[in-house]
Amino acid sequence: MKVEIKKNASKKEVEKVLKKLSEKKNGNLKKYFGLNKNNVDGLAFQKKVRAEWD
Repeated sequence: MKVEIKKNASKKEVEKVLKKLSEKKNGNLKKYFGLNKNNVDGLAFQKKVRAEWD
């Protein structure tokens, strides 16, 4: 993530931007990434799936 802070920004403005950034960090990655329910090695699974494409 990129945050732009102008040269002449006041301390209050910088703190506001940093606070906003830290609020966004808290998230649940499980929402975006699935769990391996079958206890299969992830790399082995990917190789198997990609071999089926050929």
